[in-house]
Amino acid sequence: MSSHSPETEELRQTIDHLEQRLGLCNSNRTNELMGHYWALVARLEVDFRNERDRLLARSGALALIQMADPGEAPDD
Repeated sequence: MSSHSPETEELRQTIDHLEQRLGLCNSNRTNELMGHYWALVARLEVDFRNERDRLLARSGALALIQMADPGEAPDD
């Protein structure tokens, strides 16, 4: 049985989906931003103890990446 709340699990699934989707992007800008994103993810592991806080920060960063290069992410 998972120790994560349904809300946290849903957030994790959404983040996984966005990471995969943006990872398939052929845009140099998106690829560069994803490099920064992965560095941020490592930093969040150190800075935030609460998993939900880390996931919310990650989702915000992914939303910014999508806004910075709209239309470059592959369709679902």
